[in-house]
Amino acid sequence: MKDIIITFVIVFGLSTSSFADYLDSKNDFGVYGSIKTYEERHPYTNAAFMQQDGWMIGIDSNSENYDTSNFYSLVRTKVAYGQVDYASAGTGTMAGISDWQFETAGAFGQGFEGKTFRTTPYIGAGFRYLLNKMGTKKSSTGHYGYDRTSRYLYIPIGVTIETNPVNESFWTFRAEYDYFVYGQQVSHLSSLVGYSDITNDQEDGSGVKLSAKYNFDKSGGVEAFADLWDIADSKLDTTGTFMEPRNSTVEMGLRVFWSF
Repeated sequence: MKDIIITFVIVFGLSTSSFADYLDSKNDFGVYGSIKTYEERHPYTNAAFMQQDGWMIGIDSNSENYDTSNFYSLVRTKVAYGQVDYASAGTGTMAGISDWQFETAGAFGQGFEGKTFRTTPYIGAGFRYLLNKMGTKKSSTGHYGYDRTSRYLYIPIGVTIETNPVNESFWTFRAEYDYFVYGQQVSHLSSLVGYSDITNDQEDGSGVKLSAKYNFDKSGGVEAFADLWDIADSKLDTTGTFMEPRNSTVEMGLRVFWSF
């Protein structure tokens, strides 16, 4: 009986030790480049009538931690700058528009370890800020642009699947649905003579984030990602005249990161 107990303890210890290879603290700093497409759609026909295409470059940081009970916490932040080109059937074209972006989120969840994968569902809160600087531009048809700012509050609901490291190398796959809580769009028309700024509240929309991340070792790795947003028509402004139309954003890119 004693031999059986000793054998069980050894076997159990070996089997659970295979679970202990996952990194419980993953902090990194990265740089990334991406391509981006933004479209606005007609509120009745849903046909796209304006589009902006361009590139973004940015820096970001991620902090992911698991405690001894596999409780998971996440904090992420990124800031980016880019340039986009504008095209509209009604107001012509415009090139080299500066685009700024800031986003941060925090989340918590619970990790579930297996011999091959660690799966972690999570939920949290996020904030996204966008600045599209058209205010100093004039289109090919003589129309003046104006700056626009967007603010989103959202709830990230996602899951990560992480492979057990082999020689310190491992994959992490992430799928996230971003539940849109509230947004506000400000059109800075006051830069044009005779106009005032317009503020529109946005209440419906959603986002999706997908990524595949490969750690070469404990020093860093690479990541491919896609970031999608679909925001519904806004409410009318306080004058009951202006509405921000439905819009969608597709951003795809590649990131290089260093772990610490």
